[in-house]
Amino acid sequence: MVAELLSEIVIDEQVRLFRKRTLYREIDEALELKNKERFLCLTNELREIMAYEQAGIG
Repeated sequence: MVAELLSEIVIDEQVRLFRKRTLYREIDEALELKNKERFLCLTNELREIMAYEQAGIG
């Protein structure tokens, strides 16, 4: 049970880190393309992930 929980925590963290890296890349692309709507959407998602992490949940 504990091993399963630890595995889930590690997997969740890795998924979050991967998504953050992807978001940074996609945000850069949105800036290059001057796509304001996409930029705002992506930065909102990034803010949500960062707030989750700062809350000590992740």
